[in-house]
Amino acid sequence: MNNHYRYIVLGNGNAGFIAAKSIRETDPEGSILIISEEAELTYSRPMLTKTPLRTYDHRKTILYPESWYREARIDVLLNTAVERLDTDSKTVRCGGQEFRYDKCIYALGASNFIPPIKGSDRKEVTSIRTFDDIYSLKRMSVDAENAVVIGGGVIGLETAAELTKYGIQVVVLEALPVLMPRLLDEDTANTLQNTIQSFEIYTNVAVQEIAGDGRVERVVLADGREFPADFVVVSTGVRANTGIAAEAGIECGRAVIIDEFARTSAPDVYACGDCCEYNGANYALWSQATEQGIAAGKNAAGDRVSMGVIDSSMTLNTDEISIFATGDTGKNPELVYETEITDNMHPEHYGVNPKYLQSYEKRFYVDGKLVGATIIGNLTRAQGLKEEILGINREGVSK
Repeated sequence: MNNHYRYIVLGNGNAGFIAAKSIRETDPEGSILIISEEAELTYSRPMLTKTPLRTYDHRKTILYPESWYREARIDVLLNTAVERLDTDSKTVRCGGQEFRYDKCIYALGASNFIPPIKGSDRKEVTSIRTFDDIYSLKRMSVDAENAVVIGGGVIGLETAAELTKYGIQVVVLEALPVLMPRLLDEDTANTLQNTIQSFEIYTNVAVQEIAGDGRVERVVLADGREFPADFVVVSTGVRANTGIAAEAGIECGRAVIIDEFARTSAPDVYACGDCCEYNGANYALWSQATEQGIAAGKNAAGDRVSMGVIDSSMTLNTDEISIFATGDTGKNPELVYETEITDNMHPEHYGVNPKYLQSYEKRFYVDGKLVGATIIGNLTRAQGLKEEILGINREGVSK
């Protein structure tokens, strides 16, 4: 392995992989090294909670085989954490080695945020970020009778729905007054909560302790209520991994700050994915990683490409409900929204809920233009609405 590369990519999540792939598409000859602390090549994180738990096999979710990297002449260094980035000497230190770069892609992703709850460090408490987390959850779910999920976002609800399939009694605890308030309007959030019957959901609650004698036995709320638990899943969002960048003097806010070309404040250093923010926004979504990865890779290789529109839509499919949200669902207090509600019947089926022929659709308009929408039930119209709204977002209507 060389110690000098034309391009060094830090991180092999979707953003880092897409950046490396885009570099190779733009520069067929430049040497590329990907450095990652993970043990495997890039795999699909969304599939962590969209694949049946008991049959999950991370090898089936790896995006490209090892042979692809060989043919693309991309070197990969796994099981190796980045220790230091020096933007003056243009070097990266990791695993006792030092590599020089001409261009660097910072794609170190994010880490799960674990609230400072007493008992959150117990071994029966997990969160979901890597395939190892799913294997841990699989082990804990065997013979378990009760589980608590802290956090009522998409990952939390998908996890809860999956656990109930194995006879586990699940309780979801959400600190906010409604589920997913950044994505859903209050009416849709309430409908979501009321529709789910396979597990209990409690909103507007504060978790005080994860308690037990030797092992997890219960979750205690600040108001004194207790819920039995053999294990706990914490799903309360992520925090960008900015430490290496900040130590290197790269400008950071809540995440590494980039411009429309995925450039950071440091010369020849680009960033993409969950670790960075553009115009103050970091959606931590697969689509963000893809668009920013393309821009970072192509621009590092000498192209001039601005980031594409980021699709911030959300889809949740369980055996009980299908729900979709996209765009601005009435969240900007400075705008005046008009809403339109329709009940639609569709002959087509969609996703995991073929029983749903009917959909409840709520659309949000600003100055007569569609800026956001939610659908409950049949999601046949989801793609069309998303494309229309993304087109409007390109013109800045809902920004």
